[in-house]
Amino acid sequence: MRLALALASFVILLIHGLVFYNQFFHKWENYQTAYFDQARALSKTDAEKAALAARSPRIEQSLVTKFGDMRVDRCVTCHVAMDDPRFDKHAQPLRTHPYSASLGDTLANGKWERRHKFSDFGCTVCHDGQGRGLKEHYSHGEDHYWPDPLAGYIVQANWRKEFQPKLKGKDYMQANCAQCHTEEGFPGTPMVDRGRKLFFASNCYGCHRIDGLSEGTLGPDLSEVGKKFKTDYLWESVVDPRANLATSFMPKFNLSDDDVRAVVIFLKSRRGINFAETSLERYRAALNARKPSAEAGKEPVLAGAALAARGEKLIADRACTACHKLGQRDGGVAPDLSFEGLMKPQQWIEEHFRNPRATIADSIMPTFRFSDADFAAMSAYLAGLKTAPALPTPAETYKTLCQRCHGEKGDGHGTIAIYLDPYPRDLTKAGFINSKTMDRLSNSVKHGVAGTSMPAWGAVLKDDQVRGVLEYVFATYTKEPRKELKPLKAPDSNPVASNADSIRRGEETFVRRCSGCHGRKADGKGPNSLDILPRPRNLRNSAFVNSVSDRRLFESILYGVQGSAMPSWIDYGLSQNDVGDLVNFIRSINAQSSSRSSNARGN
Repeated sequence: MRLALALASFVILLIHGLVFYNQFFHKWENYQTAYFDQARALSKTDAEKAALAARSPRIEQSLVTKFGDMRVDRCVTCHVAMDDPRFDKHAQPLRTHPYSASLGDTLANGKWERRHKFSDFGCTVCHDGQGRGLKEHYSHGEDHYWPDPLAGYIVQANWRKEFQPKLKGKDYMQANCAQCHTEEGFPGTPMVDRGRKLFFASNCYGCHRIDGLSEGTLGPDLSEVGKKFKTDYLWESVVDPRANLATSFMPKFNLSDDDVRAVVIFLKSRRGINFAETSLERYRAALNARKPSAEAGKEPVLAGAALAARGEKLIADRACTACHKLGQRDGGVAPDLSFEGLMKPQQWIEEHFRNPRATIADSIMPTFRFSDADFAAMSAYLAGLKTAPALPTPAETYKTLCQRCHGEKGDGHGTIAIYLDPYPRDLTKAGFINSKTMDRLSNSVKHGVAGTSMPAWGAVLKDDQVRGVLEYVFATYTKEPRKELKPLKAPDSNPVASNADSIRRGEETFVRRCSGCHGRKADGKGPNSLDILPRPRNLRNSAFVNSVSDRRLFESILYGVQGSAMPSWIDYGLSQNDVGDLVNFIRSINAQSSSRSSNARGN
C-alpha cells in the first residue's frame, strides 16, 4: 500500500513538474540560449562576444506596418538566426533564411542584401502561419481552425491523407509571391505561371471568373478563392470536383500531380486585391480595359479557306479540345466535333457558340465573349468538317458514334454522359426501346433529338447503316425480342382549344400532379428529380417541346414512358381534356417556333 502511494505521489509530482516547466520555460528560450552560445563561439571580436553575453531570451516581435495589412510577427523569437549568414548550414529553427536572386536579393562584395527586409515585410506575408503564436502548433498553423498554415510546410491533421504528401514543398510559397509579382514570366513564380497557362489551356476560363483574367459565369467566381479556401480543398476540388458538391458538373480533367500542383498554386494566389497595386490603380486599369483599342474593328474580312483556317487556329488557341473531341485530341467531356459539318449547319453552329443554351437548353458549355469575326471563323471551320468516318460494321458504327454518350455497355453511362442533360438513353431498357416504333427510333438516329445532345446522323449514315446499328443495339444491349406494338388511343392534335382558362387549368393540374418531378418551374428539377435517371424532362426546353407532336405529348402523359419514372396518368384519373389543358400549358411556356412542321418527325 505504501509503495503504491509512493509511486502515485511520484507520478503526481512528475506531472506537476512537467506542467510547471512548460508554463515557465519555453522552447523559444532554449533556442535563443543555444543561438547566443553558438554565436559567441563564432564571434571574432570581444565586442561581439560581450554584446551576445549581455542578451537574454525574450519575445521578439515585429509590428509590420509598411507593407499590406498591419500584422504582428513573432517568428524571430524562435528563428533568431534568420538574418545571421554564419548559420546557413544549421538546422531549423537556427538557420539563416536563404537568399534568392530571383526574388530580388543581391550579392555585392561577398555580402548579400535582402530585397524583402523582415522589418518591412515580416514573415507571414510570405510564409503564412500565425504570426502571434509562440508554440509551433499555433505559430505554424497546425490547428485545423487556422486558415493559413505555413505554405508548403504544414499539412493539417484533418486534410485527406492521400493528399497530404502532395501539399508539401516550397513551391507553394509562390502563391504568396504572386500577391505582388503579378507579371507573367516572373522568375520567382514559375508554378504560378504554369498554373495560369493550364487555367486557359484546360478552358477553365470559360466557366470561372477571375477578376482581370476571365469572365466565365457558369462556375464559382475564383477571384478570391485563395483567400477563402485552404490548399487541400483546392487540390480536392481540382481532382475530384464532386467531393464537395455532389451536383457539380465541373469536368474531371485527370491532370498529372505536377499539373494539379501548378493549378492549385495559381488558384491559391488568387486573393482579390494584391499588395502591389492600389484600389485607384485597379479602377483605372478596369476603365482602360473597357475602352476599345485603336485597332478594334479593323480585323481583315476573310472568307472561304482563309476564314476556315483562322477558325482552326482559334479552336486550338481557345482550348476547345479541353472538353471536346476533335481528331486525335479528346477532352473526354463534350461531344465529338470531328465531322460536325455533316451533322449541323453553319448557322446552328454559330448560334450555339454565341449562346449554347439557346440551342440546347441544359448545355453546360460556357457562353464565350468572343468577337463576331471569331465566332464566324470558328463556325466556318467546324462546318467544313465533312469527312465521314469509316464505319465498316454496325459494331464499329456504335463504337465510333454512340459509345461516347450511351456507353460501352449501352447503359447510358458513356464517357461524357454525366455532363449531358438530358442524360443519354439507357439502351438496355427493353421497356423503352421496344415500346417505340422502328420509324421513331430511326428518325431519332437520322434527325437527332432537338434541344438535346443527340445529333442528327443522317448525313453520316445511310439508311441501311441506321437499321444495322439499331439491330446491333437490339441484339447486344436490349436483348429482348421486339413485339408488335398495340396502337394507343390518343388524338393527333389537341382537341382542347388553347385559351387563358385552359392554360390556367393546365397549370393547376401540373402543379398538383407533375411538379414533384418536373419542378414548379417545369424545368425538370423537381424535388424528386435527383433520384430519377433518366432525369425528368425539362419542359421549358423549347427546341424539344416545339419539335414533338401533340400526339406524342398525349401518349407520354396518358400512357407514361416505359423504362423511365414517367407514370401512366390515365391510371390516375386524368381525362383527355385534362391532358389537353396540360399540353396547352406546356406549349404556353415555350416560345413558338416557325419550325413546328418538324412535329411530324415525332422524335
